[in-house]
Amino acid sequence: MIGYYLNTGDEQGSEMFSPYVWGDSGLGQLIKRRTSGKSYGSDLDLLLIKFYIEGKFSSYLPLEPKLGNYTSRSKDIGIDIAVTKELFHSRNEFERREFVVDSTLNAVELIRDKLKKKKLNIDFDALISDLNEISADYLKKKEPYGI
Repeated sequence: MIGYYLNTGDEQGSEMFSPYVWGDSGLGQLIKRRTSGKSYGSDLDLLLIKFYIEGKFSSYLPLEPKLGNYTSRSKDIGIDIAVTKELFHSRNEFERREFVVDSTLNAVELIRDKLKKKKLNIDFDALISDLNEISADYLKKKEPYGI
């Protein structure tokens, strides 16, 4: 249900950020393993969190999280989030994990607020509860994380 997309300004940014999402113990992998087979309703198949990582060749960095439109045909919605040097690159391992967790939870809450008016069959309370539990485990991982 939750997917991640990374747009990086250079290879260094990609190598720095991807393990926090897609590595063996990355948040995306934990979410995938722990929510596999669970249903959060029939009206949302993909909640895509798109991280735009600042680098040498960055072309787009949203100033604030930018919500896309919900499409009923494919039952999906996306949100764009900037990953700047100040917010991520210059932080320690734990603060980087906190950034990924906070960004993910904030994205889900923003999407919940946007879709609330549409009266869709999506159990955001259960999803957020599961994400909080998964995030707590993710934050407990010992350093060094990015290796």
